[in-house]
Amino acid sequence: MADATLPEDVMVLILRLLPVKSLIRFTCVSKRFHSIILSDPKFAKSQFETARDRKTLDRRLLYNTTIHPLNRRVRDSTISTRLESLLLETTSFGYSSSVRRLKYPFRPPAGNDLLLGSSNGIVFLAFDKKVFYAWNPSTGFYNELPDPGDLCDQQYCFRSGVGYLSATNEYKVFIASDQTRYGIFSSRAQTWKRLEAIPESCLYSPRGTLLNEALHWIDHDNGLMVFDLAQEKFRKMALPKFDERGLNQWGNLGVSADGCLSFAYSTKADRDCLCVWVMKEYGVLDSWTKLFNLFSNPPEGLWGYGSVLVLETSIVAHIYTITKVDDCNYADVKGWIKILHKEEDKCGMYMVEGFDLKMIQYQETLLRLDD
Repeated sequence: MADATLPEDVMVLILRLLPVKSLIRFTCVSKRFHSIILSDPKFAKSQFETARDRKTLDRRLLYNTTIHPLNRRVRDSTISTRLESLLLETTSFGYSSSVRRLKYPFRPPAGNDLLLGSSNGIVFLAFDKKVFYAWNPSTGFYNELPDPGDLCDQQYCFRSGVGYLSATNEYKVFIASDQTRYGIFSSRAQTWKRLEAIPESCLYSPRGTLLNEALHWIDHDNGLMVFDLAQEKFRKMALPKFDERGLNQWGNLGVSADGCLSFAYSTKADRDCLCVWVMKEYGVLDSWTKLFNLFSNPPEGLWGYGSVLVLETSIVAHIYTITKVDDCNYADVKGWIKILHKEEDKCGMYMVEGFDLKMIQYQETLLRLDD
């Protein structure tokens, strides 16, 4: 009834103030609602910009796990995968109402799926390091990217990063397939190309952290390697030695609520404590400042950290227990995704099942790659 009584421009102004979850529900109201919400790129862009400016974008955690027989106790299990997303609001983290079971809207190719990164609600994935997709989990929109050809070496430990350039309205996907092969995909050109630039030091972090339209990795020299997405060039950035071991590779990069590069690590003495530092002035080594400590309160017995994400005011950590079988240590098939917040009453926990957990955060938007 609303679209029959209100002028359309007023209706659009009201709709763009709503969260994506509500808008998806409203696509069933009428064909016109469906068309505006899911088929109008101008509306998708205005809704995203409005939510971004009002700081009301919903952020979710996307994760997948593989369930397969890694030890004798689960040897008869069938191999399967689990794909879910969790709302990254600490007050509801882990509640059933915040969890969504997902499935790819395309037939996934055989092989391991890698979460390369996300930008503006679009998640980029690679299957078996050969087939690449751009996918919006909120709407189901997806695009298969062109074949990267010989840019990928399946024997090499993959490095990746994703970012958006507003000046040229294009997404770029960075991949490193060995120590001499670096490639980049441009959504504007719709092609992959091999980069001529080579970093001074090997990338250690599996996924680059986006800030100031540049990707940041911890490198093998305990510093940072930075890739400028616009200029497509690498540069080196120093890091302090945060703990007595001087092993920054054990840390995790992120972006703070103030838009500063952040670094989190656990100390040798207090392994259950994650220390968070921020670089107050970008590129200035002396501006690194300790922000807060977070305590994970791990389970009793043997345990370990899996994936760790540094968010604006919190950390999401995959914590798993370890069982010893015949003098060998095995990660249990059940673990926890725990959100640690500097305000302890806002912490939350969610139990997951499976091995090889991979997770990234994404924003809920209506955008697609070809908008």
